[in-house]
Amino acid sequence: MADADLVLEGGGVKGSALVGAMAALAEFKDPYAFHRIAGTSAGAIVAGFLAAGMQVPHIKAAMDELDFSFFEDEKGFLAHVPFLGPLTGLLLHRGLYAGDFMHRWIKETLATQGVHTWADLKEDDPNSALPPSRRYKLVVIVSDVSRGLMLRLPWDYESLLGVDPDTASVADAIRASASIPFFFRPRTMTTSPAVTGHNHIVCCDGGILSNFPMSIFDRHDGKPARWPTIGVKLSGKAVIRNQDWSPDNNSLELAKSVLTTMMGAHDRMYISDPQASSRTIFVDTSNYRSTDFRLTARDKQSLYGLGLAGGNKFLATWDWDKWKAGDYSMKP
Repeated sequence: MADADLVLEGGGVKGSALVGAMAALAEFKDPYAFHRIAGTSAGAIVAGFLAAGMQVPHIKAAMDELDFSFFEDEKGFLAHVPFLGPLTGLLLHRGLYAGDFMHRWIKETLATQGVHTWADLKEDDPNSALPPSRRYKLVVIVSDVSRGLMLRLPWDYESLLGVDPDTASVADAIRASASIPFFFRPRTMTTSPAVTGHNHIVCCDGGILSNFPMSIFDRHDGKPARWPTIGVKLSGKAVIRNQDWSPDNNSLELAKSVLTTMMGAHDRMYISDPQASSRTIFVDTSNYRSTDFRLTARDKQSLYGLGLAGGNKFLATWDWDKWKAGDYSMKP
């Protein structure tokens, strides 16, 4: 069995493609076992389930059984009034949908694996280059929009929030990471006033600052990596367009496009580096919108198939020994 760390890009409802790529890695002739997994938004959800101990087929089943339309939950007396409910949510609560169903689904799914707080995801790895305070199986990226900071949770709980990560909810952090701007209401997280000056911060989708934190587990102590970090990116290698854009976009659509540009620019610059692209599985999901909460079972199977094919294509040329020697010419 081969060892690896894994990084999963955010992609809204396109998580089935991530699961397909993971299946390729798990079913390889020398199957991969993942020590640490990082993710943003949808990538944080799938990463959380994997880090909690769910096997890939069980994650696929959870995604297949999920009706994403339940994510479009609304609150208040206007909740059932067509158009007015979501509009009220956007204007008064900074998001079309409450996100409570998503949060509950994440929390209940993690609970089936005995995972509640970050203490349940500690990684006993004395040979790690990471300090003991960062030895966890999972890292999720969250955007702290109160202070304009990127949070790597649980790593930054103590220093940036004044909170003991081992008492903090894993589901809360994942829900915060998946707060797609405009669609889901931002997540409020409790903090220590001694550290932040307030008793809470407001958090949004981690993809605003880094949708694909590929370098998060890279060593910086001059020693060679013990195993690779493999990434899964939900776009074809050359895809740089925003598939949601059109010449007739209104103000909301323009704002979404601006956010999409922000969310992709930083990671696109990084992935252009052969050192990173050569260890990345590219899955072109551009035919699917990340906010299409009406995905059919056939759509999910198609996304899973795209991920599986992308993973197998990557594995056909991937060579860890060559990569360690500085040969980044592998072309998935």
